[in-house]
Amino acid sequence: MVTKRYDPTATDFNGRYARWVAALKSGTEAELLEATVALPTLNKRVLKKLAAVDRDEPDPTARAEHKRVIVLLSEINANQAARLRERKQAEQRRRDRTVRVERRIELPATCARCGTKLKEVKPTGRPRLYCSPACRKAAYEDRRAHRDGAVKVQVVEKLVTEVRERRIEVPHPISDCIDAVLYDNDALVQAMWVLIDNVADQNYEAFSPAQSRFWDLYNNVEVLYEALVKRAAADERRPPTPEATPTNKHRRNMQLMARPDPASPPTE
Repeated sequence: MVTKRYDPTATDFNGRYARWVAALKSGTEAELLEATVALPTLNKRVLKKLAAVDRDEPDPTARAEHKRVIVLLSEINANQAARLRERKQAEQRRRDRTVRVERRIELPATCARCGTKLKEVKPTGRPRLYCSPACRKAAYEDRRAHRDGAVKVQVVEKLVTEVRERRIEVPHPISDCIDAVLYDNDALVQAMWVLIDNVADQNYEAFSPAQSRFWDLYNNVEVLYEALVKRAAADERRPPTPEATPTNKHRRNMQLMARPDPASPPTE
């Protein structure tokens, strides 16, 4: 689930808080329980702060506003903490998908003839064995003359460990994708209209009535429709009736196959 930035208006904070204050005044236990559940950040620490305000603030207006700000800040802080956790989890998932292998090459560090420490040892290309052209030539002359102590160097084995990074797709639960769509209003609406386009397209075989998934979708949409109608009928905040001539092409097409609202009176 992707946590969006906290918006008091979108979360109806004022309504939930006003309900909780009214429940405190009324003393109704059931209503107070429901109102408290609607404010999930009302923990012991927040309640102690509210009790301190009741004790120390004599002005009723300032006391009420101070208590409201305390509860609001508790929700904002909880939202920020959730967003921070999600960011850290996303970074950890990216690290988990990366395999890092180090690459190191063990090269000679001193001159093979005089023992002087070599400078500018490069990890790539032919390894450097002598500190200067003079040492290289002297070692060659020694070997050529078969002198005692002649230096002959042969790089037989090098320790090589490569550094590579590659991405590994770590499977994640499909519920993560479902939550990301359900809790993002724009993504949810976009997914619905894409589905409507695909179903309405006569040439789109994936949602043809000949496919079993078409009837699975049909049955599930039936259940969703009935649930929406039932919930809308129980709520007084019903949206206004849509315009007679919808400007959206999808809504014009859907109007032809829209079912009558059971809560609406029958037309003559």
